[in-house]
Amino acid sequence: MLQKIIGMFAIAMAIQMAFPLQPKASRGVPGKPGLTLAGIVVGWASAIFGIGGGSLTVPFLSWRSVPIQQAVATSAACGLPIAIVGALSFAVVGWQDAHLPEWSLGYVYLPAMLGIAITSMFFARIGANLAHRLSAVLLRRLFALLLLGVGINFLI
Repeated sequence: MLQKIIGMFAIAMAIQMAFPLQPKASRGVPGKPGLTLAGIVVGWASAIFGIGGGSLTVPFLSWRSVPIQQAVATSAACGLPIAIVGALSFAVVGWQDAHLPEWSLGYVYLPAMLGIAITSMFFARIGANLAHRLSAVLLRRLFALLLLGVGINFLI
């Protein structure tokens, strides 16, 4: 049931980002306490739902009137600390689990982590260049397409 709720939420966010269905965002970026709370919620939800933090960070920042290119760039920069905290948490929580495969550090499978880290470093540069070259409308729609895929994946 939780997967279906998350899937529908992601699809609703995708529709909202793809089409100008919401009122114009007029809120500013919150101060340190608000950003800290948002970071905690995004990090927690990313770990629990198994989705990238950008799936939640970009819509949040867009809602707070941050231009889409800056929201994507900020989300990418937030990805590293979110991933580190998430990986450390899963390593500590799973430390004593005896049923894990070799090359695991708790619930973190080290070969997969290495593969993700290497490809992320390579594709982050490509993504940043692409984000600066695309129009804001196209970038929003491409991100909405990504969210649609995430939502459908959760529903299936």
